[in-house]
Amino acid sequence: MKYLSIRWKLTLWYGFAVSVTLFAFGIILLILTRQQLLSRTDAALREELRELALEVEITRSETDFVTSANTRFLHHDIYDFAVIDSKGKTVFLSAGLSERSVAAIAPDNMTSEIRYETRDVAELGAFRVAGLSRESSFGHLTVLSVTSLKPLIGEMYALQMVMAVLLPLAIGAALVGGYFFANRALAPVNTIVEMANSVTIDSLNRRIEVPNPRDEIGRLAATLNSLIARLELAVNEIKRFTADASHELRTPLAALRMEAELALRADRSPEQYKGALRVVVDEATRLGRLADQLLTLSRQDAGIVDRARATVQLDAVVQDVVEQLQPLASDHGVLLKTGKIQACQVDGDDAGLRQVVYNVVENALKYTDGGGTVLIHCTTRQKTVVCEITDTGIGISDEHLPHIFNRFYRVDLSRHSESGGAGLGLSIARTTMLTHGGTIDIRSRPNAGTTVIICLPKAEVPDTCKNGSAQPDLSKLSFAGTKIESVATRMASGRIR
Repeated sequence: MKYLSIRWKLTLWYGFAVSVTLFAFGIILLILTRQQLLSRTDAALREELRELALEVEITRSETDFVTSANTRFLHHDIYDFAVIDSKGKTVFLSAGLSERSVAAIAPDNMTSEIRYETRDVAELGAFRVAGLSRESSFGHLTVLSVTSLKPLIGEMYALQMVMAVLLPLAIGAALVGGYFFANRALAPVNTIVEMANSVTIDSLNRRIEVPNPRDEIGRLAATLNSLIARLELAVNEIKRFTADASHELRTPLAALRMEAELALRADRSPEQYKGALRVVVDEATRLGRLADQLLTLSRQDAGIVDRARATVQLDAVVQDVVEQLQPLASDHGVLLKTGKIQACQVDGDDAGLRQVVYNVVENALKYTDGGGTVLIHCTTRQKTVVCEITDTGIGISDEHLPHIFNRFYRVDLSRHSESGGAGLGLSIARTTMLTHGGTIDIRSRPNAGTTVIICLPKAEVPDTCKNGSAQPDLSKLSFAGTKIESVATRMASGRIR
């Protein structure tokens, strides 16, 4: 059954359902017809029996009764009659009965109420008998009216033969009709299959025609169209990503090649060679950073980013990023400071969260003019840790906000050329936040500054820490695999950022 097509499955199920229905209907029809015919037979027997019983009651002597009964009840086309006294002697017997047959069909223990029984007589067949007992002037009598059930059996047999012929025909018609309607109903599936097979990566703009979007086939076609649309969008994104990545990689490579060619064309002074090498180093650094970002995005897309999760002190991460970016803020003439900073713990990857904060703060510094301010708050709100980075920069217009997290998307190309950014930082930040169960949102207006809101689930604090019975060992905490050291030690070694 499982290897059959849906068309044949529907046909067979339809035929089976019709067969069961017709068979049940036939059984019920036979039972009801038999009951109806038997009821009509009993009603006729009752009327005949009452006439004979009335004759018994009004007759004054046995002789008079026999004479009257012979006149009225001796010969009858359908019904036969018998009257038996209390000693078993036959008082009256119609022409269609014999002493032997009466003995075979006579019911026992008759009462004044009419009793109906079906009796089989050898060589005569089945009979329907109605009987009752009556008191007469010549003694206690048993009155019987009898009719053969051969007509009823004949009608039932004829009905059974008709059903035996019509039932297979009806089942056959149901199978043919079921196959026809199943074929009609599933015809759009063939169209969908052909259309789906014809769709290639170069023809993702094609769509399946949906004749009736409300039925199951229509919903299937609409779902496939939605799938093709998502595939088209994904392929276009991949094409755009490949083109943008190629362009971004080509720019530093071209700069490297140009500087190398210029350095090789003629002899230069040591200072000129140093200048050329500095350009080479800067472009190589830019190229390496871009490669790292592309690798991060590729690993995130593939779902193979496997970093150790631990409890991260987000306020400490924010402070470290602020210290690290203070030189860049000074170069841009921007005031980078922290506002309200609360102790905030989140569960996640320290390196990934540090990169998110770094990318957002770095963008804020790049797009804030000299004399502006970048302010960072880090607070807790119930079960959520909220980090807000607000700047007084150029802002973002409404037309750019929906695309700000797209890869290689840049609002101001002129600033991009100066800053060297590839437009991947916010995309990496959003993906990292999704993997941490958090969100990142941007609110901005042109020439009014930008606010980036980072929300993360607050880490669950162990009960022992809540009760104050145990304190964490700071020497065992680590960020990105490095143990925390005292600020003084780091400052002395020159490793504070």
